[in-house]
Amino acid sequence: MTRFRGSAIALAFAASAFVTTGGFVLLHAQAKPVMTAKLIDADKKASQRSATVEVTTSGVELTDPALSNEKPVEGQGHLHYQLDKGPIVATPTAKLSFHELAPGPHTIVVMLAGNDHKPLGPQQQLTLTVPAQTQKASY
Repeated sequence: MTRFRGSAIALAFAASAFVTTGGFVLLHAQAKPVMTAKLIDADKKASQRSATVEVTTSGVELTDPALSNEKPVEGQGHLHYQLDKGPIVATPTAKLSFHELAPGPHTIVVMLAGNDHKPLGPQQQLTLTVPAQTQKASY
């Protein structure tokens, strides 16, 4: 009898959730974070020896990890940017520019990280080539 009553309560709860959400049952489950990174005006910026990365995310709130004493908080994270295997820039900023790039190929890795700096999964690698600068002839 108790088993039936518990099942009936669960069924009644599910039915009310179905009705109150317009026919959809909403489950409390954390969405998997999604991240997309792209270069803005890649050719123009490369000719100016720079690169600007713009990132869009969903399923995570970008926040400064220092606000949580770098402890993981579900649903929060920040971005790690790395140019040519150099130092990692950890920031909640979704748009970042690199300047005074040397001529030649460059790789920028962008990764979504938790407040504890551990990867949250999404990572993207962007490539660009800065053209050799032509020197003006002096007479």
